[in-house]
Amino acid sequence: PGSFFGAGSVQALRRGVPASRVTASLGTREKGGMADFSVDFTKSYARRRPDEPRSHYSSRLKFINALIKGEGETLTDERIEVLSHCYSNVKYLSNIYNKDIMGMLSKYDPEIPM
Repeated sequence: PGSFFGAGSVQALRRGVPASRVTASLGTREKGGMADFSVDFTKSYARRRPDEPRSHYSSRLKFINALIKGEGETLTDERIEVLSHCYSNVKYLSNIYNKDIMGMLSKYDPEIPM
């Protein structure tokens, strides 16, 4: 599927531009236009785990983006991080959590079963 991050974002990081000023663009169409996507890469929830495949990281970032857009004012950074890792565990390892967690995950990725 192509790169999740724009080439300009990667080049900016290589030039030493602070990660908090770098944004990434999704390559998906949403309502006829490009979806807006901004991540503060200084946040712990936005870091890729060493053992995390790039495709899983990309999906987790998309989930984080949707979660922040929907719940951002009510969630702490720590909660976003925990939910993003729960998301990966459910999506790729078939883990199951309590009803509240599964409902939140499913709300922002309809492919996640309730």
